Amino acid sequence: MTERGFAIYGKGGSGKSTIAAALSSSFADLGLRVLHIGCDPKADSSRALVRHGRIRSVMGVALSTRLLDASSVLAKGIKGITCVEAGGPEPGVGCAGRGISRTFELLEELGVSLASYDVVVYDVLGDVVCGGFAVPMREGHARHVAITVSGTGMSLFAANNIMRAVRRFHRNGVRLAGLIGNYHTGEAFRDRVPRFAAATGSRVLVDVPFDPQVQKAEESRTTICDWRPRGATAKAVRLLASRLLELGDLPPPRPLEPDALERFLAPVRTRKRTAR
Repeated sequence: MTERGFAIYGKGGSGKSTIAAALSSSFADLGLRVLHIGCDPKADSSRALVRHGRIRSVMGVALSTRLLDASSVLAKGIKGITCVEAGGPEPGVGCAGRGISRTFELLEELGVSLASYDVVVYDVLGDVVCGGFAVPMREGHARHVAITVSGTGMSLFAANNIMRAVRRFHRNGVRLAGLIGNYHTGEAFRDRVPRFAAATGSRVLVDVPFDPQVQKAEESRTTICDWRPRGATAKAVRLLASRLLELGDLPPPRPLEPDALERFLAPVRTRKRTAR
């Protein structure tokens, strides 16, 4: 297990890739050797970390040639960050989860040692936690899991499922670092995140505020930490990086049962006072 292996999970659209890339940049600023692995069929996790266009995915290279070597799947990004994109099959063909599993198998076959890096950041799709998407946990690559949540129902539903997987692999040394409150679409459900953390025996690592500069950074192919290094979002990511590096042993989460989750997400109805 990579002691400093951090898997950032979250529902699609929850901002996990934006945070994961900024996190890798922040780790590099601390002088750490960083490996950033995108575990998503879209193969776009490292977009803000490279300056020469999208990098070739491991699965894309594997399917197009038999002359596979480490140099063909490892790309150098900004600040010396090494980037890998798992990729996956064409839409509608094959299993994306299997593509991620095969990526880790190929990296091992090519002699890529995850332990040679100070920090490994995994950006993992969290809409579903099938065997493939759970590889960073199941195979012991990631020591800690952090989950991006916005407070919306679907975001918390996905987070609850991810917690189930973390609890399952707790015996393998996997720990839930906590939740990352990311309010990139507004803060209408912000109050739900700390309540959900308390209900599941977790905690909120940081709150990332709504920031229109994030979109501008992405359009410029850079991380928010490098676009607005003194902004509130960059400060939140740097705080996240420091807190992740300080983590120790943590108890397993207590994901909610389906009925309890439904009750948690149910709108609060205020009773009308009846006139006497």
